[in-house]
Amino acid sequence: MKKLNETIYNKLLAQAEEAKEQGKVKLASDIFGCIGSYAENEETEYSSAQLESDLKAELWRAASNIMNYHGIESIDAEKLDLALTICAEKLLNEVETALNVEPGRLGPLEPKVFGEQ
Repeated sequence: MKKLNETIYNKLLAQAEEAKEQGKVKLASDIFGCIGSYAENEETEYSSAQLESDLKAELWRAASNIMNYHGIESIDAEKLDLALTICAEKLLNEVETALNVEPGRLGPLEPKVFGEQ
Protein backbone atom coordinates (compact mmCIF):
# COMPACT_ATOMS: atom_id res chain seq x y z
CA MET A 1 0.00 0.00 0.00
CA LYS A 2 1.31 3.42 -0.95
CA LYS A 3 1.43 5.95 1.85
CA LEU A 4 0.09 9.47 1.54
CA ASN A 5 2.39 12.48 1.49
CA GLU A 6 2.56 14.47 4.71
CA THR A 7 0.37 17.34 3.47
CA ILE A 8 -2.65 15.26 2.43
CA TYR A 9 -2.13 12.86 5.36
CA ASN A 10 -2.43 15.73 7.86
CA LYS A 11 -5.46 17.19 6.08
CA LEU A 12 -7.25 13.84 6.03
CA LEU A 13 -6.31 13.22 9.65
CA ALA A 14 -7.86 16.57 10.63
CA GLN A 15 -11.01 15.78 8.64
CA ALA A 16 -11.27 12.34 10.25
CA GLU A 17 -10.97 13.86 13.70
CA GLU A 18 -13.60 16.48 12.83
CA ALA A 19 -15.94 13.78 11.46
CA LYS A 20 -15.48 11.81 14.68
CA GLU A 21 -16.34 14.87 16.78
CA GLN A 22 -19.47 15.41 14.66
CA GLY A 23 -20.59 11.84 15.29
CA LYS A 24 -19.83 10.72 11.71
CA VAL A 25 -18.19 7.58 13.05
CA LYS A 26 -18.27 5.59 9.80
CA LEU A 27 -16.64 8.40 7.78
CA ALA A 28 -14.00 8.90 10.47
CA SER A 29 -13.33 5.16 10.60
CA ASP A 30 -13.02 4.93 6.82
CA ILE A 31 -10.53 7.80 6.71
CA PHE A 32 -8.48 6.48 9.63
CA GLY A 33 -8.39 3.05 7.96
CA CYS A 34 -7.23 4.57 4.69
CA ILE A 35 -4.46 6.85 5.91
CA GLY A 36 -2.67 4.47 8.26
CA SER A 37 -0.53 5.57 11.16
CA TYR A 38 2.03 7.74 9.39
CA ALA A 39 2.74 9.73 6.23
CA GLU A 40 5.36 9.00 3.58
CA ASN A 41 8.07 11.63 3.52
CA GLU A 42 10.08 10.08 0.71
CA GLU A 43 8.69 10.40 -2.80
CA THR A 44 9.09 7.20 -4.78
CA GLU A 45 8.15 6.68 -8.39
CA TYR A 46 4.62 5.40 -8.89
CA SER A 47 3.43 4.92 -12.45
CA SER A 48 -0.09 5.11 -13.82
CA ALA A 49 0.26 1.43 -14.73
CA GLN A 50 1.08 0.59 -11.08
CA LEU A 51 -1.85 2.71 -9.91
CA GLU A 52 -4.20 0.79 -12.20
CA SER A 53 -2.70 -2.54 -11.10
CA ASP A 54 -3.05 -1.65 -7.40
CA LEU A 55 -6.62 -0.47 -7.93
CA LYS A 56 -7.52 -3.71 -9.71
CA ALA A 57 -5.93 -5.78 -6.93
CA GLU A 58 -8.02 -3.93 -4.35
CA LEU A 59 -11.15 -4.59 -6.39
CA TRP A 60 -10.30 -8.30 -6.53
CA ARG A 61 -10.04 -8.23 -2.72
CA ALA A 62 -13.44 -6.52 -2.55
CA ALA A 63 -14.87 -9.11 -4.94
CA SER A 64 -13.56 -11.89 -2.71
CA ASN A 65 -15.44 -10.32 0.22
CA ILE A 66 -18.60 -10.34 -1.90
CA MET A 67 -18.01 -13.98 -2.88
CA ASN A 68 -17.53 -14.91 0.77
CA TYR A 69 -20.63 -12.99 1.84
CA HIS A 70 -22.79 -14.77 -0.74
CA GLY A 71 -21.19 -18.18 -0.22
CA ILE A 72 -20.17 -18.40 -3.87
CA GLU A 73 -18.62 -21.73 -4.75
CA SER A 74 -17.93 -21.26 -8.46
CA ILE A 75 -17.11 -18.25 -10.66
CA ASP A 76 -16.06 -17.39 -14.18
CA ALA A 77 -12.79 -15.59 -13.36
CA GLU A 78 -12.47 -14.05 -16.82
CA LYS A 79 -15.98 -12.60 -16.63
CA LEU A 80 -15.30 -11.24 -13.15
CA ASP A 81 -11.95 -9.82 -14.26
CA LEU A 82 -13.65 -7.96 -17.11
CA ALA A 83 -16.25 -6.55 -14.71
CA LEU A 84 -13.49 -5.46 -12.30
CA THR A 85 -11.52 -3.82 -15.13
CA ILE A 86 -14.60 -1.79 -16.07
CA CYS A 87 -15.19 -0.91 -12.41
CA ALA A 88 -11.54 0.14 -11.98
CA GLU A 89 -11.74 2.51 -14.95
CA LYS A 90 -15.02 4.01 -13.74
CA LEU A 91 -13.76 4.30 -10.17
CA LEU A 92 -10.54 5.98 -11.26
CA ASN A 93 -12.46 8.48 -13.40
CA GLU A 94 -14.99 9.24 -10.65
CA VAL A 95 -12.36 9.68 -7.95
CA GLU A 96 -10.16 11.86 -10.15
CA THR A 97 -13.21 13.98 -10.97
CA ALA A 98 -14.03 14.31 -7.26
CA LEU A 99 -10.42 15.33 -6.63
CA ASN A 100 -10.54 17.89 -9.47
CA VAL A 101 -7.77 16.12 -11.39
CA GLU A 102 -7.66 17.00 -15.07
CA PRO A 103 -8.44 13.99 -17.29
CA GLY A 104 -5.28 12.33 -18.54
CA ARG A 105 -3.00 14.30 -16.22
CA LEU A 106 0.02 12.32 -15.04
CA GLY A 107 0.89 12.43 -11.37
CA PRO A 108 4.13 13.91 -10.07
CA LEU A 109 5.46 10.46 -9.14
CA GLU A 110 5.14 9.14 -12.70
CA PRO A 111 8.57 7.87 -13.81
CA LYS A 112 10.27 10.15 -16.31
CA VAL A 113 10.68 8.87 -19.84
CA PHE A 114 14.13 8.85 -21.37
CA GLY A 115 15.14 12.42 -22.17
CA GLU A 116 12.68 14.04 -19.72
CA GLN A 117 13.90 16.04 -16.75
